[in-house]
Amino acid sequence: MEGFNLRCNNLRCRRVLDTRAVVTTCSHVFCETCTECLHLTDPRQGRSRHCPACQSALSDPDDVVMMNLSPPEDYRTSLLSGLSPSVIMDICQRGLSFWNYQVIQEVVYQETIAKGLADKCIALSNDLDKVINDANVEILRLQQKVTALKISTEDLKKKNHDVIEKWREKGRKLAQTQV
Repeated sequence: MEGFNLRCNNLRCRRVLDTRAVVTTCSHVFCETCTECLHLTDPRQGRSRHCPACQSALSDPDDVVMMNLSPPEDYRTSLLSGLSPSVIMDICQRGLSFWNYQVIQEVVYQETIAKGLADKCIALSNDLDKVINDANVEILRLQQKVTALKISTEDLKKKNHDVIEKWREKGRKLAQTQV
């Protein structure tokens, strides 16, 4: 499908798949690295396989298949040769269903990511509004304090001026008494 890349369905990986991948009968796809880590193609002795994405049982050997996502031309030519049209149509329908499922899952995943980011954006916006509000309150408080200090400074200047005038007056009177 042009414009759409398969991605590993392991949510911790999400690697773009372009050459080889493991496909399950439950319509999930995994990269080779995750396949090995999750023991999909080589299950541990005595353990049953389950799809890591949906937990479906993968008991049959053909439930997990390694696929070449870019098969050569000669393979494409011979792949469906000799099969009846009804079998070919059934295979095509299943292949298209797989792609449809993958596209829908990608859309759901992207919508979930987008919702999470939108929620974070709203939370950050609310936090920013609170910071701005707190800053405005602090600015207003500091402006009031500056205004109060200006008034206090003016009062102190006036008192200082009055004290200086009284001191000069007393200095003049003292000078008059000494003459």
